Amino acid sequence: MSQLNRKSAPTINPISTIPFILPEKWILSNGIPVWALKAGSQELVKIDFIFEAGSWYQSRNLVAGLSNAFLNQGSTKYTAQEIAEVFDSRGAYLQLSADQQFGNVSILTLTKYLAEILDITADIIKHPTFPEKEVATHIAKRKQQFIVENNKVKTLAVKKFTQVLFGEKHPYANTNTINDFEQLTREDIRLFHAENYRFNRCKIVIAGNFDNSLKDLLNTNFGDHFNEGGNTLPAYEPQPTVQKRHFVEKDDAVQSAVRIGKQLVNRDHPDFHGLSILTTILGGYFGSRLMTNIREEKGYTYGIGATIVTFQHASYITISTEVGTDVCNLAVAEIYSEIEKLIHEPVQAEELDIVKNYLMGDMLRNFDGVFALSGSLRTLVESALDYTHYESYITELKSITPERLQQLAQSYFQPESWYEVVAGKKA
Repeated sequence: MSQLNRKSAPTINPISTIPFILPEKWILSNGIPVWALKAGSQELVKIDFIFEAGSWYQSRNLVAGLSNAFLNQGSTKYTAQEIAEVFDSRGAYLQLSADQQFGNVSILTLTKYLAEILDITADIIKHPTFPEKEVATHIAKRKQQFIVENNKVKTLAVKKFTQVLFGEKHPYANTNTINDFEQLTREDIRLFHAENYRFNRCKIVIAGNFDNSLKDLLNTNFGDHFNEGGNTLPAYEPQPTVQKRHFVEKDDAVQSAVRIGKQLVNRDHPDFHGLSILTTILGGYFGSRLMTNIREEKGYTYGIGATIVTFQHASYITISTEVGTDVCNLAVAEIYSEIEKLIHEPVQAEELDIVKNYLMGDMLRNFDGVFALSGSLRTLVESALDYTHYESYITELKSITPERLQQLAQSYFQPESWYEVVAGKKA
């Protein structure tokens, strides 16, 4: 047997492709679409129930998030304590979440407990009771959290930034106020659930180690419950402010929170992948230009980043950081300087190679393991895309040139098109 040569580093080979595991597609008896991805050796299954029940559909602030958060507080068959005890004793996990577009119910369980866990999950989705006392207690708790968060410059900047970018009446803008907590009622929550947690508004994503009996279990628990109607998709158009620079004053702040960004194309646009790569170069990893300049060289901040945020009906790029009040103007100037460089100077080949390798490795992590596979599949389902989206990204990543990146920067990154929000103490 040959011995390892410890003095010689292993050969580094480029990643040429990623073999995707494709899901099966089922349709339950009542028409619910199911994407089922069989993977993993452990007896674990993760199931996401995705409802069109995000803040896009709410007519009153907070109701989408709270109607989701209260689902585990009791149902017609189970009390909140019974729900918690069963999940805990079975080593299962229940996650409730809501965003701008969707209300989500996610479960993770050992395969052998699927029948029991699905029975409870079905009841809390179909028949939540929203107990008056628990609802009041939870709203009061959320109100206190809101008060604390709204004393932070980061929260003030994010809130103002979304309002600037989309307009104060748009569901993608954060417009919550203290009065919203005081005016919200249990009946508001119950009505939102009744209108939006309908199975004609549901998609199911599964990943893990399961057999064909899972399809029967889903049909038993969810396939016999049919809803029609519910909220139709409202139409909202972004109404960004004419003014590009905004300041939110907070006299006692020792730091300033900065948000600089603009609306971009969505995931299905031909330029999206290239813009994603360009954003990574600007501020999407630890060695990015913003981190190197503003953190490493200037020492203005502990961290700064750029990312593209995608929704179903819009996308935007945001550059975010917190800096000392005394260096805020200098930091903002350096941000625009880095944007200008991408417009006027092509990316060097060495830097581009580093970013390509980083992003390909990041792509591998997105498909490494059952939970990563589940998340990647869910992104496609929520965006109404298929695996050609990831395939085209890999193709773009491998072939993109400095000239193409500069062209994208010239088309999308012109400084006068960016919106800027700073929250903090006036210098």
